[in-house]
Amino acid sequence: MIFALTFSVGGEVALKESVETRGVKHSREDFIARFNDFCSDLQDSSGEVLYFGTTEGVLLAEEAHERGYETESWVLDAGEAPHERDWLSREKNLSLTAYFKTEESGNRAKAWLLNEYQFVETPKLTAEEEQDWNATWKASFTGIEVHEGLRVLPPWHEEWEKIVASNGGVGISAFQKSGVIGINPGAGFGTGTHETTQLCLKILSSLAKSMGSLAGKTVLDFGSGSGILGIAAALHGAKVYCVEIDPMANDNARDNARMNGVEDLISISREIPAEIRGGKVDVLIANILRPILLQFANEIKDCLKPQAELVLSGLIETDLEQVINEYQKGGSSFKVERLEKNEWRALWLRRS
Repeated sequence: MIFALTFSVGGEVALKESVETRGVKHSREDFIARFNDFCSDLQDSSGEVLYFGTTEGVLLAEEAHERGYETESWVLDAGEAPHERDWLSREKNLSLTAYFKTEESGNRAKAWLLNEYQFVETPKLTAEEEQDWNATWKASFTGIEVHEGLRVLPPWHEEWEKIVASNGGVGISAFQKSGVIGINPGAGFGTGTHETTQLCLKILSSLAKSMGSLAGKTVLDFGSGSGILGIAAALHGAKVYCVEIDPMANDNARDNARMNGVEDLISISREIPAEIRGGKVDVLIANILRPILLQFANEIKDCLKPQAELVLSGLIETDLEQVINEYQKGGSSFKVERLEKNEWRALWLRRS
């Protein structure tokens, strides 16, 4: 059993009124800092801290966009949101929940709040059953059918285990029979559930079908995250270069490549390798944010062979014209195909 203390605060929180504090308010940020300091000192007789932490709630990127907090491309994945995307700080009121190991520690925190600050509604302490969050998380991701003939499954799914057993392992041959990619969700973005990933996977499947396979082709997955797109290309026979600045995501991508038996076909690095610069790439996929696509446009184009295929995703409708114009600069000429799924967009560019 754990104990949850729930309370609401505005942008400023008034101190408990006295002669000295009349009219004095603390910013929400300072209030939370003071509350965390107090709770962090709540310990049992052995010195164990009885406070787990406080959640400030969740605001989805789509909601931030609707409220006008975010007008650029929406964040797809980030370990820590940059300050300008701290959308919760712009909310007029927040519902906070602090978690404690014991009822006594929760009540002490509640008493401190009521002694120090004024609240419209009294903070409420409730008991909650502890959960195995790891098991809950695993239960929430059971895989997805991206399109006919292509599915993504986690390694704990019984069907993935059957595929591995029935094919004597994993790799290109097993993929050709099953049409399944295994992905262990981790630090890197990309489990197949997001529309942008699905759009890119659809294009990769179309390319592999039209070419017979991607064998002998060089593919660059720029902003590779979990490695799902690069792994899909490798399972179609390509030699793949995955580029991702996040080292934790790269560890996740290496694990996923091994799980699918294509680790020998995939090179993972934090920047574009010199060996594929200067027009060495047949297919380049960049499923990232609009600002990054614009910032690295010249480097991305420099990697492309004369008849290369270029896929740009992680976009919304208002991003498209600016991105297209940037990639057409410098004498580049692309035939542009636009793909969409719900509010998300992808651009399939081919040299014309």
